[in-house]
Amino acid sequence: MKKTQEIIGLPVFSVLDGKKIGQVKDLVINPEEGKVDFILVSNRNWYDGARVLGYKSVMGIGEHAVTTESENLLTTINETANANKLLERHIELKGNRVLTNRGNLIGVISEYIVDEDTGAIACLEFRTAEDESKIEIIDAKQVMTYGVDVIVIKQEESPEVSLQQKAVEAEKLVSPVAVTSVTSPEPTSLAAPASSPPAGSSDGAAFFKQKQRQFLLGKRLIQDIKDAIGNVLIAQETVITEEILDLAERNNRFIELTQCAR
Repeated sequence: MKKTQEIIGLPVFSVLDGKKIGQVKDLVINPEEGKVDFILVSNRNWYDGARVLGYKSVMGIGEHAVTTESENLLTTINETANANKLLERHIELKGNRVLTNRGNLIGVISEYIVDEDTGAIACLEFRTAEDESKIEIIDAKQVMTYGVDVIVIKQEESPEVSLQQKAVEAEKLVSPVAVTSVTSPEPTSLAAPASSPPAGSSDGAAFFKQKQRQFLLGKRLIQDIKDAIGNVLIAQETVITEEILDLAERNNRFIELTQCAR
């Protein structure tokens, strides 16, 4: 098993030619199958366009390099319809939000781990919404959907919670007044907490996105963020402002920005 940070940046070597043919720029995910289908490979001549290597053509991913049989197995993105379609869907894992099937936003993906032999995603690490310094693990078997805006996971219900809920529901049917007196919340201030969504808002995803934006304001970029054709869109050391966030979103680079902010 390997984390993506152990793969991205590795040189790619052709075994037959014994030469370096590029460097791993990114991994291209197949969201329906939950695995890496292609490796995005860049070379010195970035203006020639990035190329892709089908994961089935990877001979090995070691500590120091990725190997494949021949440079001829690399193709341009435009020549590979499946890779092109996957890239056009703009599905990123790192920086994407985690939503449970019960509607709870619980954090942001910080890393994921793949089986280097098959490319299958084994598990994902995420920073919790309550404490961004805390990292938890999601087994890939829990993932229901790898989406553009959120990754949906199945929220397991503990037996204790289930039994308690059923007991309360049964008590409501028998004695609604008694249950109301027991379960009524303590009086609270009319002012909503600063961390709560606006009253009447049903768009939890939008609220969570706004929290992300607030968290990023004032941070600096640790590397350049480039546009789709390789030009520098936002330079390293740029201080993040509302205008920078808007620029990143317009160019589909918001997720990348969240990964490069410190």
